[in-house]
Formats: sequence, C-alpha cells, structure tokens
Amino acid sequence: MKNTIFILLFLFPISSAFSQVEDAWVYLKDKPNEASFYAAPLTMLSQRSLNRRARYNIAIDFKDVPIESSYISAIKNASGITILAKSKWLNALHIQGTKSNIDALLNLELATFLIVDSIEYANRRLNASKPIISSKRLPRTKKKQLETTTGFTYGNAENQLLMLGGTTLHQNDFTGFGMQIAILDAGFPNVNTILAFKRIIDNGQILGGYDFVDRSTNIYGGDSHGTSVLSTIAGYLQDGVDGATRSFVGTAPDASFYLFRTENAPVEVKLEESLWVEAAEKADSLGVDVINTSLGYSVFFDNPEHNYTYSDMDGKTTFISRGAEIAFSRGMILVNAAGNEGNDTAWPNINAPADAPSVLTVGAVNASGNIASFSSFGPTSDDRIKPDVCAQGQATSLINTSGRVVTANGTSFSSPVLAGVVACLWQAFPDKTNAEITQLIKESAHLFPSFTNQEGYGIPNFKSIFETNYVDDNDIDGDGIENLVDSCPNSPKGTVVDETGCFYMPSNNFIIEVINETCIDKNNGKINISATIPYIYTANINGANYSFTDENALALTNLAVGPYEICISIENQNFNQCFNVNIAKGESVSGKVKVSSKFALITLNKGTPPFKVYLNGIEKIRTMNMAFELPVKQGDLIEVKTNISCEGVFSKEINFEDLVSLYPNPISTNVNFNFPTEIMGLNVTIYSVLGGVIFERKILKSNPKVDISSLKKGLYFLQVKYNHEVKTFKILKN
Repeated sequence: MKNTIFILLFLFPISSAFSQVEDAWVYLKDKPNEASFYAAPLTMLSQRSLNRRARYNIAIDFKDVPIESSYISAIKNASGITILAKSKWLNALHIQGTKSNIDALLNLELATFLIVDSIEYANRRLNASKPIISSKRLPRTKKKQLETTTGFTYGNAENQLLMLGGTTLHQNDFTGFGMQIAILDAGFPNVNTILAFKRIIDNGQILGGYDFVDRSTNIYGGDSHGTSVLSTIAGYLQDGVDGATRSFVGTAPDASFYLFRTENAPVEVKLEESLWVEAAEKADSLGVDVINTSLGYSVFFDNPEHNYTYSDMDGKTTFISRGAEIAFSRGMILVNAAGNEGNDTAWPNINAPADAPSVLTVGAVNASGNIASFSSFGPTSDDRIKPDVCAQGQATSLINTSGRVVTANGTSFSSPVLAGVVACLWQAFPDKTNAEITQLIKESAHLFPSFTNQEGYGIPNFKSIFETNYVDDNDIDGDGIENLVDSCPNSPKGTVVDETGCFYMPSNNFIIEVINETCIDKNNGKINISATIPYIYTANINGANYSFTDENALALTNLAVGPYEICISIENQNFNQCFNVNIAKGESVSGKVKVSSKFALITLNKGTPPFKVYLNGIEKIRTMNMAFELPVKQGDLIEVKTNISCEGVFSKEINFEDLVSLYPNPISTNVNFNFPTEIMGLNVTIYSVLGGVIFERKILKSNPKVDISSLKKGLYFLQVKYNHEVKTFKILKN
C-alpha cells in the first residue's frame, strides 16, 4: 500500500505538468484597421501627447494603433485562454492557459487568416526556438527597504537636491510646473490623506491614475513603496503650516502626476512586466513627459523557470525593456532604479528595464556622494555602460504612509530624486528632445567621460547644465546683465563681461613664464603663455603673430637673450593687452659651503637640477634640491655638476682648520672650545685691551675649556694657536 501511495504521489506531478497553467505573450500578425486610426489620431492619443509628437517631430506609426479588437475577442473566446494584459506597442497579449491551449492559438483563424504571429512563453524552457537554461537559484523574498525614523531637518532633505545642483533650477522658478510625471510602482496608500501630499491634492496636481494589478480606478491602495517614492518628488511640508512640525520639499514640487500601480508586491511574476508596458502606453497616450520606475526584474521570479540570465540583460530581450525602448521612441524620458543587488555575489547586476539603452538608469550614493555598496553593477551583457548616473539613495529623506519624515536606502529612491530634477530641467529647456536632455545629464556627471561599473558616469550637475544652456528673455546675450542696463547687448556667447555688460578680462587671466638662457651664448631662452578663460588668442611677440587658446598654451623656444614685447588680442573682441619681459643671459653654477665637525652643508645659488655631487672624484648624491649635506673629512674635495654641462662645476676643498670656535660669549665662568678631531690641542692666551698677557694655557681635546672666573669684568682678547695657525677672538667677561 505504501508503494502504491508513493507511485501515485510520484505520477501526479508528472501528469499535472502537462496541464498546468502557463504565462505567455501572443504576438499578433497585423492591425488591419490602422489606416482609420491614422486619420483620427485623437482616438489613439490625447492632444497633449500629439503636441509632444509634433514638437519633437515624432511621427505616429503602427505601434500607436490599438490592437485589433476582433483579434482580442477571438483569443479571449479560445478554449482555456485568459487575457491578463495587452500591449499595442508590441501588438501582443499577455495570456494564461495550458501549453496545448496556447499552442493551438497558432492555428487560430479569422476569415481564413491566421492572426497569431508567434508565442513567447514566460517559462523559458518552452520556447523551443530559443532554448534557455533556467536559473538554479531559489526564488527570494523581496527585500523591504530599511526605514529608520530620524531627527530630520530641512537641510537633510535639501542635500538630495543640492548634490545634483537642482537648487539652481528651483531658484530660477523651474520646479516642475507644467510637467507631467508618471510613477509606475507597487501602490500609493494614504497619498490622499497625509499632510505631505495635501498641497498637490489641493492644487489638482494628481491628474489621475489606475491600478493595473486589480484593474481598479482606486489608486490609493497597494504597497507603501510607491507612496515613499512619490514623496521624494512631490512631498511638501512647511514647519508650522497646517500643523506640520517639520519641513520637506521634493525635487519637483510643482509637477503634475499620474499614479499607476503595475507591481503586485507580495509576488514576482511575469505579468508585472506586461502591466508596466500597458501603463507606459497609457502614460504616452496622456502626454506624460517623465516616467519613474523604481522596479526591476531578473532572477527573483516566484517561478524559477521564469528567471532571466545575465545574457538577457541586453536591453532587447525582456518584454519590459523592449517596451521601455518604445516608450522612449514616443518622446518620453524614462528614469529607472539600477537595483539593490550590489552586495549579492550570485546576482550583483542591474535588472530590466534598467538595461534598456535609452533608459536613464540611476545608481545610489550616500549623502557625501560615495557609492552605496548595495547599488547594482553594470555593464549590460552587451557591454554598454550602466548605470548611467547616480543620486542619493542611501539615507534618502522621504515621507512614509504615516506621514512621518524618515530615511530609507535603495536605488528605488535615488531614481525618483533624480526624476524630479530631470522634469525641472526639461521644463527649463522644452525645445530639447528626450535624447538631448538625457545626454546633457550624462555629460554633466562628475566622472564623465570616465565611468565605473557601479557609478556609471557619476553624479550629474544640473547647475552646470542650466547655466551653460539657459537663455533668459530679459538677457538676450546670456551674459548675466539684463537688457535694460546692458551696454553691449550682443556680446558673443561665453564672453566675460563687466557690470555694464561689456567685455572684461581679469588681470590674472594670462600666465607668462619666462625661462632664461641656460648658459652663456646658447640662445635657448623660452616663453610660455597660457590663459584661463576660453577664447582664441593671438600673441604678437616682437612683431611675429602666434595663436593659442585656453586649452592649447603657447610655447616658444630657442629665443635669444634680450627684451620681448608681448601684445595679446582676442578673436572677435576689441581687446589688446601688452607685456614686457626679458630673457636673461646664462650664468654659471655657484654656491657656498658651510663646514661643521664632520659634515659639509652645500647651498647652491645658481644651477639647473638635478645635481650630481662628487667627493674626491666619486659620485655620492643625485638630487633636485638646492641645498644638501655630505659627510667629509680634512682635505676632501667636493664637486657639484648641474644638469647642463655648460654651467660649469662648483668645487670646494675641505679645511677643518677654519673650524675653531668658542662659546659662550659673554662669559661668566668657563670658555668652551669647539675644534675638529684633526686638531689635537690649542694654545690659549688672553690679553688685556692694552696688550698685556693675563693668562696662558694648553687646551686638550679631552677637556676643551678654560676657567676665567677669576678675571675682572671687562673686554679681553683671546688668542688660540694650532698647527701654525693663529686665531683671535674678542670676549666679554661678565
């Protein structure tokens, strides 16, 4: 009996495997009524969406046409098939059914026409044309973001904006007004009730939304993740206003929003990809400008057979990444979290749709701008740079569903922090395309054109983008001086001007370096000229013209000794500034030597390093220093040669007999003597100022001092004799 039960238990999963429900995408062959939709574009897209297409010269095409309704009905009515989602962009339906029922759709006809082009199963093993080795990893529970209550001040929230240079946009009244942002996330509970969103509710800044998971118009349910994400862009609190006890301002407080729930937080299923594409299509049809996505898909599906491999992270394999690329082609900017798997040794990579080429993929840094270890790594499997840029995603300030200001970690939050500033930037430059805005952001980043696999190009600088590109109607030449007081209203772009709006050149713009002749009669002087402000310069030097720029300095060589007049002018500017310089005649090496008991300190006054130092003909030192020390003894010969042979040789012979000294002076009791070991002793004689001998004694090295305490106070002469030498000191007895 036990064997029978075992066999039954063993056979049941096998038989059920053939009848289990599968997820699949059914791709349809055509859209037979597309011409009628081209004739009536408002049946596909809103006027705002059409205006965006016209502004950026984006044509309406096949992808914009809705799926043929008769095809949807035919598949819906097919045996055992359930339609879960649809995508007009990919002309596809996300369905569920058994494999046999799904495969049968390949033979589905309408008026003798086969309507299904191909089928792609979520279970990679079932796609015979593209066999997939599924991941052996077990499904993983989704990680909750670390959330901690903090003693938040406005300054902490402001750092998220300051890091990106976004305050410059806000200070110039670019706060997202007129821009539409779609948040595609897991839910938005309490957005309609907590104080932080009262401002956008009262101002009508939430334009609508949809719960694609539950197919409901109630957008204020689901997981709390989306509420936190939205708060980084739209949250608004002012301490003391409406009962607020803290201040908080998101990165685009005046933007308008659509809230779309596409993620079912408790599970990880392929349907979520389809719902995301469906929501992106809706965003496009409404005329949304920016989509933020703090979601990603890779190897964490509940069904391991649905997992992707790293090779699939190529921006063109996953359903969601293909949809993201189409979304970008419609004129929107897509900002996406890179992922939080940086510390996961098995899968440290970015997820889809962060791998899509046109998506602006965002990594996470801390408040100091250092990369967060959890931030996922690039590149894509086809070796493209990802992530693209970074924003603060560690200890990010946000507002939770209780209305409290807290901090949390994750690229889920660096992405919307950046997305809000992107919307403000696009508000400032509405004539630039999504591709142009995205490229400006990448090129402004602090590492560009360099990159790392975890930071991408680094932290973008929206301040520099704005200041480089913005033209104010009140300042037509963009020189910072308003038209009413601008005496030179047509200054070329980039001209540095004074308070009147006219050309100005700071006195320290030019650096002129003169290098004198190295040796006499060599005629090898040099003049180097560089500038800091970017212009095309012409230098007239003693009648000859030479061009240079701030990036390519001017270097003249082999110049004769004598005076030079340098006059510098600037292309297209009324400017001329002259300088007078002189190339001096070459000189020989020179210096001095100070000898102590066993060392010689050599100090060179002139000469070109590096120096070679010889002692008795043997090289001892090579140095760049103008002063150096050498151990010596009586009779040693020091020679110093410079890097230029024509400068000659500096030499000094050591004579310790010049080294006898005494101390202290004035003297109370003992006179102490210093003399080298080469001198065995001193004969000391003390004279009065009238020349009379008062004191005589022999001093030895073993006891080099004399007691003169018995002498009266006054001035004396002390004479020492050694090795046929005589040296006299004037001393004062206290």
